Amino acid sequence: MTDPACSVDEHRARVLEGVRALDAEVVPLADALGRRLAADVVADLSVPPFDHAAMDGFAVRAADVAAVPVSLPVTGAVAAGDEVTPLAPGTAIRIMTGAPVPPEADLVVPFEWTSGTDPVEVRERADAGRHIRFEGEDVRAGDVALAAGVRLGPAQLGLLTSVGASTVPVRSRPRLAVLSTGAELVKGHVPDSNSPTLVAAGRDAGADSAAFGPAPDDLAGFRTLLAAAAEAADVVVTTGGISAGDHDVVKAALRDDPAFWFGPVAMKPGRPQGCGVLVASDGRRVPVVTLPGTPIAAYAAFLLYVVPLLHALAGTPWQPVTAPLATAVKAGDRTVLLPAVVEASGAVRPLPGHAGHSQRLLAAADALLVVPPSGRLVPEGTSLEVLALHPRPQEGLDG
Repeated sequence: MTDPACSVDEHRARVLEGVRALDAEVVPLADALGRRLAADVVADLSVPPFDHAAMDGFAVRAADVAAVPVSLPVTGAVAAGDEVTPLAPGTAIRIMTGAPVPPEADLVVPFEWTSGTDPVEVRERADAGRHIRFEGEDVRAGDVALAAGVRLGPAQLGLLTSVGASTVPVRSRPRLAVLSTGAELVKGHVPDSNSPTLVAAGRDAGADSAAFGPAPDDLAGFRTLLAAAAEAADVVVTTGGISAGDHDVVKAALRDDPAFWFGPVAMKPGRPQGCGVLVASDGRRVPVVTLPGTPIAAYAAFLLYVVPLLHALAGTPWQPVTAPLATAVKAGDRTVLLPAVVEASGAVRPLPGHAGHSQRLLAAADALLVVPPSGRLVPEGTSLEVLALHPRPQEGLDG
């Protein structure tokens, strides 16, 4: 008797059951671009680190230029990096942008407001504090410069450098191993399109991905490659070998393991599915997701089940993305995944043609539209889950 098919949501929950985020890692700032902070970063240094001139001009006491015009003797000059001495009352010091403001000075008068000579005639007045960037006005030492969860772009790395950070704690990128199976792949009769597709999909999602295999259709060879993949990765994805055929090596090797489940999922394409856990030699529990071998079914199941798993391992939030239908679609008795294009309005329109086995149709699509079972016509404008085929960087694990 055939087991009843579970729903897509039920299988997604099964894949994610018991998964916990990987431990954070500390990396140099040079390697942190695009990563997400795993903890708050507290500033060691203030930004700015000292009071400095915001413009080229003259450092003065505001009280000395309260009435203008007024002439003041120039007692020196200071540039960025120079040592400074206190400003005497009734005098001015020539100062360059970025230079430390002399003690007792509380105003920088821009060159444009003066004669530029010695003595200098100040022709416009300003209040104390004008054209000075004060120590810590942006970030004070001891403050949280960036909070946990922030994605590190160029501006964030610049701020972290300014506050004295040289390394940062970031969320770990999961290591993904893709293991394809099938004697026809090993012998070269059929190109292994699943491995490059799913390795690229993993990288699109932000994982460090690598291909293992293809594995032969014998238990010993498959088990050897599977063990190697589990040792090298945080999650293993297999393709093929999970139906009811004589050479379905994945199912044959793992179906008696109580940590694994195999069965039908009410989806098209991709009805046969499976998942489980292997324990690596270092004690790590490595999730294994077994996908069908048909390229479109494997890719669709990867987006449905493996991408949320990668987010869970990375400790980054994941929620299904929805979009309105540009046209009505007919739902079936199981979840159907349709190649679709995203229109300028943001609505999605299924592509015409048979979707189940057409890689060409998939390559022309922007997304897979997830149509849940109902047996009814789903009206235009209804919001349905959409699986992006070309995610932007910010949609990945680090984004």
